Amino acid sequence: MRTRSLTVLTLFAVAGLSTANGQEPSSNPDYAALARQVERLQEVVQRLEQRVEELQAASGKQAGKAEGAGPAPEPGNAIPPQLQLQEDAVSVKEQPTLTAGRDTFSIISADGLFRLRIGGHLQVDGKTFYDNKAYYDTSPHQLTNSFYIRRARPILEGDLGHDISFRFVPDFGNGKTLLYDAYADLKVEPYLVLRGGKFKTPEGLEELQNDADLTFIERSLATDLVPNRDEGLQIYGDLQGRASYQLAAVNGAPVGQNVDGATFQGKTLVGRLVLTPYAPAGLKLLQGLGVGVAASTGQQDGAVLPSFITSGGQAAFFSYGSGSGSSAIVPVAAGNRINYAPQMYWYEGPFGLMAEYTESVQKVSAAIAGQTVPRNIADHAWQMAGSWVLTGEKKSLGSVAPRKGAEWGRSGGLGAWEVVARYAGLNVDPSAFTVKFADPTKSAQAARTWTAGLNWYLNYFVKLQFNYEQTHFQGGNVPDRTHPLFSDRPTEKVFEQRLQFAF
Repeated sequence: MRTRSLTVLTLFAVAGLSTANGQEPSSNPDYAALARQVERLQEVVQRLEQRVEELQAASGKQAGKAEGAGPAPEPGNAIPPQLQLQEDAVSVKEQPTLTAGRDTFSIISADGLFRLRIGGHLQVDGKTFYDNKAYYDTSPHQLTNSFYIRRARPILEGDLGHDISFRFVPDFGNGKTLLYDAYADLKVEPYLVLRGGKFKTPEGLEELQNDADLTFIERSLATDLVPNRDEGLQIYGDLQGRASYQLAAVNGAPVGQNVDGATFQGKTLVGRLVLTPYAPAGLKLLQGLGVGVAASTGQQDGAVLPSFITSGGQAAFFSYGSGSGSSAIVPVAAGNRINYAPQMYWYEGPFGLMAEYTESVQKVSAAIAGQTVPRNIADHAWQMAGSWVLTGEKKSLGSVAPRKGAEWGRSGGLGAWEVVARYAGLNVDPSAFTVKFADPTKSAQAARTWTAGLNWYLNYFVKLQFNYEQTHFQGGNVPDRTHPLFSDRPTEKVFEQRLQFAF
């Protein structure tokens, strides 16, 4: 800039001198000589300016190396280049980081203390029933072939500093809007975390699995006897990788239910302990072994009693109540409920095994013939499930992660393939029928279910599942003299399909 100013001033001076002499600049012999001198001066000034800039840059670097020294200020109060670069670097460093990948869409603060993760589950299911139509068209147990949205859940979770995290999950599946998870955790130590809000009741093993990580399309009959989600407070923690525990005080949701708010005065205490003695170090074959037990107790006065549903068809096969009109018997919960749930799992490489037993003892009463009749009703259920990942990936309580995703037209793999099988059962206390708490022509006294399936994990986010399931019943149908075996509710046969996106 200084070079151009000097050139312009010199040319104006030459032009003024020529005009004063009454000559045109181009005809003045001194003009050409002065112009050449100006060009040489311009080149000299440019070289000097370049040298000055080099010296300033070198001086700034040397000053930056000295402790507490900063670059010399330039004329005009301009920010030195080195300081400007440092400020730009600090500004970039303070910006949050946006990531995408297996942790899906996350926003993380520069110091790593604050994080917001955006995820979701979408499960599109299909159910096809076989050999049921002739029986169910004229019964209250009609089943319909259909496709539907089983789960549609946006997920928001994250961290608020070192010690606080949160999770918020509504659900829009099955044509309903429900709040599933809404809680915050205060982490004091790994062995002591406080949770408050709405969360899964820490009882059933399969119930506590993430919905997107299930080995089978639907949970087993064993989960009919444990609560789903409830509201309250919980403390939990990990004991050096060899054990974990959960203790909760909750409203006391009925078994198999997900409810909001208290429906009666009593509260329920829940405890669960799982031992994993070989997990951190030990015999490799047993590092994936976990053995545990859960129990709960609480008053259920006035609570609505649950129905039990099949895992495949999701159809109720047992409900309380009998009779009709003025003679109808409507039992209600009328006292303490105690649940027990011993459980175990074992995973070794591509193999997996899960087993659990659940028992629920509930005091029930009903007005029968003008008198209040109380009974302790003890129901129990169980399940045993096995799985084998054919492509060799590791099996766990979480989802299988394929080594190579299925990518057509690219150098991808075939994903991960898994075969699964399960046997489960549920028995209703016979006294529920003898005292007329339930109608044996409408409710089954027992159910037995076997399931076989194939899972295809296309990649980390997409899974296809196929299950074939049969459920056999004891009782639950109007006896027919010509077909005496039909006093048992007809066998439910269903082929299930699921396309899942989970991120």
